[in-house]
Amino acid sequence: MKEILYIQAGNQANYAGTHFWNTQESYFTYEEGEDPETDHGISFREGLNQKGEPTFCPRLLAFDHKAQFGTLSQANALFGMDTLADEQILWSENPVEYKQEPVPQSQYQTDMEESDVKLQDIRYWSDFNRLYYVPRTVQKVPDVPEWADAEGNWTGGQEMFARYDEDTGLMEGPLRLFLEECETIQGIQLIHDTATFGSFVNSLLTSLQDDFGKLPLLSLPLLSDATPSFKVADVSTEHFVLRNPDVVQTRRHARKLINDALTLRSLSELSSISIPIQSPTTWTDEVFTNTYIQSDRAHAYHASAILSTHVETATLPLRSSATKEDIQNFSGRLNWRTAMPFAELGGIFPYSGGIDSESRIYNFSSSHSRATPVTEFGRIDVTRGFSHSAITAYNERLNSSAIDISVVFSTHAAAYPLPTSFPAFFRSLPHAGPPSAAGTVLSRPKSTPLFSSIGATSGTADLFAGYARFLDASVRRKISLEDAGIELDELGDLANDFWTLHDTAGDETNQDDSDSDGRGEDED
Repeated sequence: MKEILYIQAGNQANYAGTHFWNTQESYFTYEEGEDPETDHGISFREGLNQKGEPTFCPRLLAFDHKAQFGTLSQANALFGMDTLADEQILWSENPVEYKQEPVPQSQYQTDMEESDVKLQDIRYWSDFNRLYYVPRTVQKVPDVPEWADAEGNWTGGQEMFARYDEDTGLMEGPLRLFLEECETIQGIQLIHDTATFGSFVNSLLTSLQDDFGKLPLLSLPLLSDATPSFKVADVSTEHFVLRNPDVVQTRRHARKLINDALTLRSLSELSSISIPIQSPTTWTDEVFTNTYIQSDRAHAYHASAILSTHVETATLPLRSSATKEDIQNFSGRLNWRTAMPFAELGGIFPYSGGIDSESRIYNFSSSHSRATPVTEFGRIDVTRGFSHSAITAYNERLNSSAIDISVVFSTHAAAYPLPTSFPAFFRSLPHAGPPSAAGTVLSRPKSTPLFSSIGATSGTADLFAGYARFLDASVRRKISLEDAGIELDELGDLANDFWTLHDTAGDETNQDDSDSDGRGEDED
């Protein structure tokens, strides 16, 4: 057994994680005599509930602020009463009790198997959750006061972790218990919001490394909505303007950018492979509305569903019953030709085939497209629900491409399952005829074809260069961001570290002919 411990931290991460786990739950239903597609013991822990009955629950630590958990508590139908309900028996006096009104269940939770989720019913990520969790999975971090801004506060996140660990015994309690239950753990799969939990997770991983050694780590940092411009026009103590002079970003934007950079630098040292994910606010319209789906960009329930299809599919080899893959091998396939522990996530959802398939692959990690010439150091492709002819066409395109096929590892699996918790935003399905009229959707199908890919490429240099140029400009303009938890001298060191990452990842095709990489120069 090669178990994985999963960590989710932040609201976006838990939205995507809830879709991920609902999909894992769907693998438990298969025809009699048919082997399961995934090895359940890798992601689920087997245990006993209070009645001594066997249970399968995710091997998961889910962190979020208390207000974001909605109806999800540490207690449930499998594991008894909420611990808060028992607190009164500890008191010998007659306390005055004030209780917040409990959050009512969503309509989907009430009619779990009888109806699809409706967008208007989703208030929290727990509203479409299908699973039971062991109590130690639920990690409710104290809410941030209304007058405070937790986004991009690196020092604040570190202090929050220290207090939380001291108050809850996280490292010696829930985390240690999960690890010690494993026979042969293969590592950790992490997804987290960098804006709100970047430094919190950094402190957790640093403590984990100190106490347990360096476990293989596959991380998916969900970057903030503050994207660096490759041409910073002006940075001052009050504001800075991106290449588009009409877009003025505040110091809060700058603070989030620096926080993202600190997170990426820490992951370069702590993770085996990191796959940064750009904010859904930056994704192209085609990702949300195309021939086959009509989704709502602004709602985390829809955006996280699209992201989760690719995360779940791209990492399927780690859980597959048919492969012997683990996080260490998985990472090695990607970075065996480079010292850079970063890769990019791309894919097509839903997949329809056709000669334009390559051009329809969307890159969720970087600004460059498959059409941009890059050096590919390693790539892992996963197809879901491809017909025999589609697999043949995939192999032919791969063999005729310029890429060295020795660095590409392919897995072909059954179609991606769509439980009732998945959004019903389909207009049409591949090979199912013309789409429905605009503004209407079809009934949610049970599964769909899908293509996902993780690749380590020289194109990641663009991402690092963007942060490096912004940091250089911040240093030159002497921007002061003590509230971000970093001094001016440290900004310079951070910029140098990003130029090092850029040099490790980049090649000559990504350099500006007139100004090389632009470091040390003011941008117009």
